[in-house]
Amino acid sequence: MGRRISRRVWTVAIVLGLLVIFAVGIVWWGLAASNKPQYQQQITMPSQAGVQNYFVNLWLDPSSPQVGDNQLTAQVTSTIGTPTQIDRIVFTLTGPDGTAKAPVNGILANGNGHPSESFLAPVSFDAPGTWTISVETHSGDLTRMSTFTISVNGA
Repeated sequence: MGRRISRRVWTVAIVLGLLVIFAVGIVWWGLAASNKPQYQQQITMPSQAGVQNYFVNLWLDPSSPQVGDNQLTAQVTSTIGTPTQIDRIVFTLTGPDGTAKAPVNGILANGNGHPSESFLAPVSFDAPGTWTISVETHSGDLTRMSTFTISVNGA
């Protein structure tokens, strides 16, 4: 009788273990897919381990930007996707005609369904075409610039 209980316990433990592994895998995949940026550029910054590579991640809402009001979201992560704390992020838009708009300070998202440690900025595109979005990341005395080229559709 002792062997049957032991086998049942092992069988249940194995099945539960596999279910937990499967559930963790689904959650991990879902988080990775939901936080996948539309645009990404590598930068280097000093860290406790010396100069390290990081990514500046950029999302646009709507994901296909339109003439009119849109929202930018930017986040800095390690190369393995761990969010990195940044002091501030500043966005500058340059239109298809080469005219730069006034810089917009990003606001720390504080959750609400946004990626961790991300900054948000409401922006307005006033013409369709190819726009440049410059993202300044400020961490202490260090400033890094990333530049993204996007296509804005007409209204």
